Amino acid sequence: MSDCFKASVPKEYNKRMNVDVNRAQKIPPHLAPKEGDLIMFENPVLERMSRIRPTTVLAIFVPVLAFSAWYSMHLGVSAGRTAGLFVGGVLFWTLFEYVMHKYVFHFWPTGEFQTRLQFTMHGVHHQYPNDKDRLVMPISVSIPISSLLLWLFTALMGQQAWGFFSGFICGYLIYDMMHYSVHHWTNVKSPLFRKIRRHHMAHHFRDTTQGFGVSSPFWDSVFRT
Repeated sequence: MSDCFKASVPKEYNKRMNVDVNRAQKIPPHLAPKEGDLIMFENPVLERMSRIRPTTVLAIFVPVLAFSAWYSMHLGVSAGRTAGLFVGGVLFWTLFEYVMHKYVFHFWPTGEFQTRLQFTMHGVHHQYPNDKDRLVMPISVSIPISSLLLWLFTALMGQQAWGFFSGFICGYLIYDMMHYSVHHWTNVKSPLFRKIRRHHMAHHFRDTTQGFGVSSPFWDSVFRT
């Protein structure tokens, strides 16, 4: 794995740190923000795969959303039932987003492999929060994860999974577009947008142990984070 990286894991990750002290810090050294961006991989293909623009995400997943809703009704699920499943999928996404962000993206690494993994998944975004090409999830990650979840939903819900999945994908798109927007657009006047932006900027620049909801602060209020 190290052959693919170009210097990429900064010294804050490589040096041996006092885990208890750093966990108590609101912004530990390995998540402290910096200016600019970073070339993560020497391999140009891997480097390109680590970068993505929001238009690419929309071009791939909006058709997936539409097809899933249509296929739900094609399988005989009523339009009303599909709409209810859609809403359920959107709401479930908000909890999924919170859990993934808090427990997966912010796991505390031990050892070189976990350190590199955590930096690649999420640490690079905290260190370079204004890198506009790393504000939405790469399709090399989102497509396998969404495929696995569709399989799981289908196994659990049968034909009703498609309506639920369409709402889940809608929630994901809201999350990705909101995340890009709060980092990239600073002059939006909407009070709701400004509230969401303040919530997420506080996660980056004030306390990385709080504020794990991106598209909504609801679950942070529930779990007091």
